Amino acid sequence: MIRTRCAAVAAGLLTACSGGGDAGNTQQASVGKSGPAAAAGERSETATAVDPSRGSGLRAQVSDLTAEVSGLNTRMSDMGLVIDLPADALFDFDKATLTPAAEAELRKAAEVIRRSPPGDVRVIGHTDSKGDNAYNLNLSQARAQTVRDWFGEQVGVRQRHFEVSGQGEAAPVAPNTLASGEDNPAGRRKNRRVEVIVPASS
Repeated sequence: MIRTRCAAVAAGLLTACSGGGDAGNTQQASVGKSGPAAAAGERSETATAVDPSRGSGLRAQVSDLTAEVSGLNTRMSDMGLVIDLPADALFDFDKATLTPAAEAELRKAAEVIRRSPPGDVRVIGHTDSKGDNAYNLNLSQARAQTVRDWFGEQVGVRQRHFEVSGQGEAAPVAPNTLASGEDNPAGRRKNRRVEVIVPASS
């Protein structure tokens, strides 16, 4: 009788371990990324495979953060959940004053901040490569500060601590020029952005 019970327990443990391994493989496949985003420091399938339970919890938290907030361009990085707000949707050309249409985008980002775990929120401005480097740096800083000031007026958001900075043209997410050397308007459009980075786990 004792041997029978031990055999049953051992069989159960083996089944559980086997099931856990399958879950880890499934998780690895769903979280893994490739391309420029992965090179930029996004969480890779290797990191998830080390601790499947942690990866699962992180995905669940990110899902909760972005649930019911549609139309936002988000990605994971080592710093947290990155919300990419297109500068063209927030500001007029060469300006750091919010347009009337900007509020719709910022309200979505504010909702994600409200739902995020405690911790600092980073607001980072970026430009494309057109124009003088120093000018672009100042413009990106001014735009990031404008976004931070807007968040500072929102209930449930204004009590958070914000870190504000400008990167100018130093951290593109797309090529500003094509391989031929010609201008790349689509790439420059992606680079004109304000990143809002919120904690993804406490």
